[in-house]
Amino acid sequence: MNRNHLIILFFIIIFCGLFYLKFHKNYTPIRQKLSVNTNEEIQSEIKTNAKKQKPLLISPTNIPGISSTNKNFSQLNIITNKISNSPYIEGELILRVSNDAVMKKLESQLEEKGISVLRRVDQLGLIRVKLPDGMKADEMKKILSEMDDIKETLPNVKTKVPKNVNNIPMFDNGKPITAVSKNGNELLKNTDPAVRAELGNNVIVALLDTGVDDTHPDLTEKTLQGYNFVDDNAITSDKNSHGTACAGIIIGNGKNPDSARGIAPAAYLLPVKVMDDNGKGNSFAVIEGIVYAVDRGAKIINLSIGTDADSKILREAIDYAIKKGAVVIAAAGNDGEEKTLLPAGYQDVICVGAIDGSKNHAPFSNYGDKNDVVAPGVAVYTTAPEGGYKSFTGTSAATPFVSGAVAALLSQNSHISPAEAMDMVLNRTDNLGPANRDILFGNGIVNVKRLLEKEGDSVYDAALTTLYFEPANLVPGSDVKVHFVIQNQGNRTISFGKFLYEIGEEKNDISIKKLNVGECEDITLPWTVPLKKPQKEMKIQGYFKIGEADDEPKDNGQAVILQRADWQ
Repeated sequence: MNRNHLIILFFIIIFCGLFYLKFHKNYTPIRQKLSVNTNEEIQSEIKTNAKKQKPLLISPTNIPGISSTNKNFSQLNIITNKISNSPYIEGELILRVSNDAVMKKLESQLEEKGISVLRRVDQLGLIRVKLPDGMKADEMKKILSEMDDIKETLPNVKTKVPKNVNNIPMFDNGKPITAVSKNGNELLKNTDPAVRAELGNNVIVALLDTGVDDTHPDLTEKTLQGYNFVDDNAITSDKNSHGTACAGIIIGNGKNPDSARGIAPAAYLLPVKVMDDNGKGNSFAVIEGIVYAVDRGAKIINLSIGTDADSKILREAIDYAIKKGAVVIAAAGNDGEEKTLLPAGYQDVICVGAIDGSKNHAPFSNYGDKNDVVAPGVAVYTTAPEGGYKSFTGTSAATPFVSGAVAALLSQNSHISPAEAMDMVLNRTDNLGPANRDILFGNGIVNVKRLLEKEGDSVYDAALTTLYFEPANLVPGSDVKVHFVIQNQGNRTISFGKFLYEIGEEKNDISIKKLNVGECEDITLPWTVPLKKPQKEMKIQGYFKIGEADDEPKDNGQAVILQRADWQ
C-alpha cells in the first residue's frame, strides 16, 4: 500500500469516528465505565473485609479528633458561598484622613462632589462615605486622588452573626451530642453560689451584637444604657434574640428557679447594637462600637459575631481597645471547618470554640491553630427577648462564657493588663484533647476556679483529662495505642504521683516523678484488641494518684468499658 492510500485510509477512519460520536445515542466514555466498575469492585471489597473484621461499635466520647468536621455543615457553607455576594458593602468606602483637624473641611469637600458622609470615628481618623448612584470606581478614584488629606481608601466589610446551628441534630455519626442546659457553670467549675454572686463586680462587659432586652428580669439590674450604631440612636432593644441570649450567659442573675445563671452576675453589661435584626452588619459599625465601648470604660469586648474577610480597620480598632486596657474575646464560627472567623483569628484576640455538655468537640465549631480555648456551646439555657428563655447553640454561646470568666478574673485583679489576663486564661485551662494545645480544643476549657486562685493558696489537683485510642476505631486483632493524658490542674508542683491503669487483663502502675503547674503528660501504652470475644466485659481505665490531698479527686480517673456484644 503506497503513501496516498495510507492518507486516504487515515481520513476515512477519522470521519467514521466523528460520525459515531455524533450520532450514537448510547455512547458512554470507556473511562466512565471503568470508573463505575472499579467503584463497584472497591465497594464489594470493603463489604467483604467488613465481614471479616467488624469494627467494635464503641468509642469513648472524649476521643479527640472524632467527628472534627461535619460534612453537612461544610456542604452548606459551599452552597452559601456560591450564592453570596461580595464581602464588601457595595457603594461605600472608608477613608483614612491625615489628621483629625481636617475632618470637617474634608466633609465639605466630599459633599461638594456628591459623596455623602455617613459616619466618622475621629479616634482612628476614619470616615464612612456613600458614593453617588452610578459613579464608577475609576471616577471615584480620580476624585479622591485629588484630595491630599485622604491617605487611604478601604472597603467596608460585611459582618454577621455566625451560622445558625440552633436546630442541629443531637447525634453526630451515631454519637449523641450532649446538651449543656443549665450546667455551664459546673463545666467551668464555677460552682460556689456565694462566690459567683460577686464575680464581675465593677467590671463593664461590652456586648457588640443585635442588641439586648434590658427589661428582662434576669438582666435589667446590671444592663447599662448603650448605643445603637445600626440606627444611630440610643435604642438597643433586640428583635433577633442573639444578643439577649449572649447577655444571659454573662450576667444572668439566677435569682429564680427558671432564671439564667450567668458566669459573672455582678458585672455590668454595656449593650452596643452593631448588627441589624437579621444579624447582618458592617465593619465600620463594629469599630464604632469597639471605640465607643472602651471609651465608656469597658474592660471586655464580647464579639459573638465576625466576618470571613480581613478588615484592616477592624484590626486597628482592636489594637485601640487593647491599648485602652480591654480584653477582646470572639467566636471561632459555626462552619464545622478548619478556619476561623475574624476578628477571632487576629493576634491578641481570645478565639473561642464550642464543646457539648460532655466536653466533646461540637461538630459545628470551627477549629484550627488559632483556637485558644473552648467553652460550652450546645443547647445552653439562657435569656430571650420579652422576658423569655431559650436553648442557644453555637460558638456565639461559648464566647460569653469566656467573657464572663474574664470579668470574674478582672473583678479580683483589676490591676492586670489585657496581655496578662489573656495569658492567665490560656494557662489556667483544663486540657481536653491530646496533651497540651491542639486544633480542636486549643488550650482546653476555661476553669474559673483555677483562674481565681490566689498566689498564696496551696492547691494540689491532679487530673486524668483524656483517655483515647489510636486509631479510634477498634478492630478485633488489631494493634492500637491507648493514650492516658494526665495534667497538674493545681497551683503547686506535683513532686510525686502514681498512675494506675488496667487494660483488659493487664494491671500495673507507673511512677510520675514531677509534674509542673498546668503541665500535661501523655502516657501511651500498646494494646492488641482481642480477636475472640472475651468472657466478660473488658475495662480500659486509669487513675492518677498523688501524695498530697487532692482538691478535685473526682477528676483523677476515667474508664472505657467494652461489652461482649461489641465483638458480634
